[in-house]
Amino acid sequence: MQRKCSKRMLGILLSAAMVMALMSPAVGSIRAMPENIRLSEGDARQMEFVLPGSATVEQDRETVCVESGSGSVTVTARAEEGQATLVYKLLGMFRLKTVSVTVEPERRLIPGGQSIGVALLTDGVVVVGASDVSGAASPARAAGLRPGDRILSVNGEKVQNAAHLTQLTQQGAPMEVLVEREGETAAYTISPVYDAENEVYRLGAWVRDSTAGLGTLTYFDPENGRYGALGHAITDVDTSIVLPIEQGAIYESNVIDIHRGTSGTPGELMGSFFGAETEMGSLETNTEFGIFGEMYAPIENPLYPDGLPAATRTEVQEGPAEILTTLDDGELRAYDCEITRLYDQYQPSTRSMVLKITDPELLDATGGIVQGMSGSPIVQNGKLIGAVTHVFVNDPTQGYGIYLDWMLEAEKE
Repeated sequence: MQRKCSKRMLGILLSAAMVMALMSPAVGSIRAMPENIRLSEGDARQMEFVLPGSATVEQDRETVCVESGSGSVTVTARAEEGQATLVYKLLGMFRLKTVSVTVEPERRLIPGGQSIGVALLTDGVVVVGASDVSGAASPARAAGLRPGDRILSVNGEKVQNAAHLTQLTQQGAPMEVLVEREGETAAYTISPVYDAENEVYRLGAWVRDSTAGLGTLTYFDPENGRYGALGHAITDVDTSIVLPIEQGAIYESNVIDIHRGTSGTPGELMGSFFGAETEMGSLETNTEFGIFGEMYAPIENPLYPDGLPAATRTEVQEGPAEILTTLDDGELRAYDCEITRLYDQYQPSTRSMVLKITDPELLDATGGIVQGMSGSPIVQNGKLIGAVTHVFVNDPTQGYGIYLDWMLEAEKE
């Protein structure tokens, strides 16, 4: 009996020890390793770990090779393209992590840096606020509509724009309004109120159906004629939702003035654009990680006429780099900066790195990073590595950049 109790106690202790081990920070670091790795031929990726174990690779042909060192494993791409699976096991027995490895041909892009105008019409209309009508409570608010909701249709008829919504409201009868909120749709019944002063029926909702602004082109792909820009989404200024596109385009833009950034006040590039003769390309998708579409004619970059290889995020290093952008003299230039911090990201984010502007000429002209420079390409070690996305409001000499990886992934969606 005593021996059975001892064995049972030993089993409990071993189980408890195993549970504690699996919950330890060391195991947690293994689980935090990326789910997917993208490499080009010859590229290598090192991953560190602190637990005793081994890494093996599963592949149909020799796409990658794996070398295990003291506390690390290095994966090197050998073929031009292919798929492999890296499996990491604790003590060679307990499967802790599976990493999918994709090897792709090196992608060569023409870096941007040109100032562009961006204009879009929304798919449906976006609710940005509510107001009472002739002393009566807002019908839209009373029915349950909120800022950020997107009105898609009224009584089954697709809403084209704000004027169309007003037209559909004029029957004065209760309306079935189809609304999208946070990716889900729902129908609301709204009874318009008559505005005697203006002799129209109103929903008591402020809506937006279009937007326009200035940004910077990040890259042009000569292989497929497509582009990426901004490095972040076009959002509604009042509700911060990512605006859905019904129709849009990018245009040639001239920077006509610069408002310098100061601590607490972001600066801005002021530009002019519009006109069919200056339309550069279509605006097809608006994502968290940039805007994408087809360019109508090839784009040239006088600084890098043959383009640059697209770097994976594992190639980006802290240290010197440069950004490409255009100011009010209309000339595309490279300006020095320093990458001061990198984030080891396994999921897309628009804040992948921190960069500091060090170029005296750019600091004198703009104070650092300003609105309108979003999308400015970041170049390091002869490769295109990402784009400028945000400025530090309290220090315009610094800002965030996005890894090019995340923009290229978003372009495919």
